[in-house]
Amino acid sequence: MNTLISLQLLLVLHLIGLALMVGTTVVEYITFKTFAKLFDTERERSCSLLYLMKKLSVLLGIGAALLIISGSGLLIITGGVFAHQVWFQIKLLLVLALILNGFMVGSRQEAKLKNSMDIDVMQSMNAIRNLKIFYLVQMGLFFTIIFLSVFKFS
Repeated sequence: MNTLISLQLLLVLHLIGLALMVGTTVVEYITFKTFAKLFDTERERSCSLLYLMKKLSVLLGIGAALLIISGSGLLIITGGVFAHQVWFQIKLLLVLALILNGFMVGSRQEAKLKNSMDIDVMQSMNAIRNLKIFYLVQMGLFFTIIFLSVFKFS
């Protein structure tokens, strides 16, 4: 296969992975905000939204896998030409922050929320507040990563 075609194919897969991850994060955030509104008044109904969010995480994983595989392929095909540029290094750090925030903050807060829903309302409210902040940080990181990718500052 021609190198240019491979490069274009990998770039398309990279963009699809990005769209899946950003889109899923936005949908999860909207679903979570709806959950938070229903939590006080219709707790049983709100639980179904948490189940939906768990199902959406599959799409997040598929998007992440596409990004990692296609990004690695792009680095190999281009000979790592971008790897030494400041914008790319910052972008990789932000991607690492995105992953760490997801595992260290998002996962923990979701577990706290699920464990405390029927036991401790105050702890549940704290987890809800922390998850709102988590989603805003994730979307801010995605925005910054896209911004750096488009403008490619030296």
